[in-house]
Amino acid sequence: METIVLLVVAVSLAYGVGCMGRKRKIGFGLAFAISLFNVVIGLIAVLCSKKVENVESNEKED
Repeated sequence: METIVLLVVAVSLAYGVGCMGRKRKIGFGLAFAISLFNVVIGLIAVLCSKKVENVESNEKED
């Protein structure tokens, strides 16, 4: 039972890091995959990747 709880917590944390990666160049999929391996490394990878520029906001400024 403990193993299942730990697995759910690990996948939940990986999903959270993946959601953070959506607005970055790393993307959700890669951030989620890295975080499944190790959450701390995934978080570092997400925070080190560059943010994706919002195309819609650039078009409104013109």
